[in-house]
Amino acid sequence: MVIKVLYIAGAGRSGTTFLSMLLSQNDDAQNIGQIRDLPIAVEKVAPCSCRHTVPDCGFWGAVRSQVEARHGTEVMGALTAGKAAFRKAANAEASWQDAAARARLSQAHAGHLERLKTLYMAAADCAGGRMLVDSSKSVDVALALSLISEIEVYVLNLVRDPRAVAISWAKIIKKRKRLRMRTHNWVERQQRAQWLGDYAPDKFMQLRYEDLTVSPRQHVEKIQSWAGLNRATPFFTDEHSARVSWAREHLFPPANAAVLRQRKTNIVIRTAESWKDPKNAALHAMAEEETFPFAESLGYRQGVDI
Repeated sequence: MVIKVLYIAGAGRSGTTFLSMLLSQNDDAQNIGQIRDLPIAVEKVAPCSCRHTVPDCGFWGAVRSQVEARHGTEVMGALTAGKAAFRKAANAEASWQDAAARARLSQAHAGHLERLKTLYMAAADCAGGRMLVDSSKSVDVALALSLISEIEVYVLNLVRDPRAVAISWAKIIKKRKRLRMRTHNWVERQQRAQWLGDYAPDKFMQLRYEDLTVSPRQHVEKIQSWAGLNRATPFFTDEHSARVSWAREHLFPPANAAVLRQRKTNIVIRTAESWKDPKNAALHAMAEEETFPFAESLGYRQGVDI
């Protein structure tokens, strides 16, 4: 059985949650949100968007049962520990395209990759074989999936202007040092995403959030065709508006809290411009200091687009 995964990579606060919802309106796709955080959601008895807790959710409860039947009741903790160990090892590699580096990671983390494979196989089974739309974002998780032969992963790298990302993070991160570090990580994440694209260019698509919001319907159809989904967007009522169903959505924190709280069934997709307010000048400067000139390679211009 080959498991198909449409993996949305990128930084937080970049629109990954709403994009995952749009893509999963397709009957051939199932949104699994940030499945990388499932072990934590189970431990904390987090709320699921289906109005149950994650442990009691019909979808996640069935996924968990299958995984524990294969690997035992301690598997959730093992997945968390394995994820951290794999990330540390992956970030120490100079290149993710190198065959020797990929072999080292596969051999050293075989147990984690086996547990990860079981998790995605269970999710695919509970989703009726639909393509899994995974908005976990972390590029190291996408790398891990690419090392599992039973998984066919399509990496959609959603990029947003790092200054806008910093302004959005500033709403919830009040310590300036931590915010600066999070902004700096934007560069590292994007650089590693390019490695994934270099390794499998036909399974990699880069999309700027700003372009997505200008013509969302057109871009969703483009993504569907690229990922092998039926090209169907009847849920769009016009180019910028869509009706979305929550019937097969099983999202949990830390997915966008506002999206989960509001549970909108009619959404309007517009480019956010409030971050450009001059009152954010200090944050603009900080973000430019941390992310330019690299951000120019992704189409952003220092000082010009504000």
